[in-house]
Amino acid sequence: MTEDRSTPDDAQRPEGEPTFSFTDKRKVNPEDGSVRPTGATPAAEGQGASEPVDPIDAEAAKLFEQAAEGGDDSAPADAGRVAELEGKVTELTEQLKRDQAEYVNSRRRIEAAAEVSKEAAIAGVLASLIGVLDDVELGRQHGDIAEGTPFHSIAQKLEEVLGSHGLKRFGAVGEEFDPNLHEALMHEDAEDVETPTISLVMQPGYAMNDRILRPARVGTRGPA
Repeated sequence: MTEDRSTPDDAQRPEGEPTFSFTDKRKVNPEDGSVRPTGATPAAEGQGASEPVDPIDAEAAKLFEQAAEGGDDSAPADAGRVAELEGKVTELTEQLKRDQAEYVNSRRRIEAAAEVSKEAAIAGVLASLIGVLDDVELGRQHGDIAEGTPFHSIAQKLEEVLGSHGLKRFGAVGEEFDPNLHEALMHEDAEDVETPTISLVMQPGYAMNDRILRPARVGTRGPA
């Protein structure tokens, strides 16, 4: 159908002079984006034409509406790219977990090594003071460090301080001989005991926690 698109100037044209017109064959109404039935024109639309709608025209109208609304549903997602990115995220997550586990293990090793070094340093200091403790013990045995004297108070404080760092004395007469703790410098055969027993303590043993700093040097008696 031909749609008359005459202008106000057309009324001034001489009678008989032809006017220009064109036919609007667009499938989609440019004003509202609605689909025009196949073969319909703006005049036919006003008359309620009900011809079947072309599927391509319907899709075009849908795209027009989505563009007008700012939608982007028409662009299909790149499933391959999405899967690649998800795989990369999973890979980085696993790598992060491995790095965290390695960090924790490394920190534990460093802390354990530092603790061992600390104990070794303390043990070295305590071992260097064993000679002083021997002199203190001999002074007690000979009565040179009597209770109530300043020397007795000083010796007691020294032993308390060293004990706070794990130092302890061991080895006493009557204890069962243990080669892991005692060093037998002399032995006396005896039939009245079934196992070797300490009969004399020449030097007491010292240990820091479970570390033997010096074995007790003793004399034993027992079965030959």
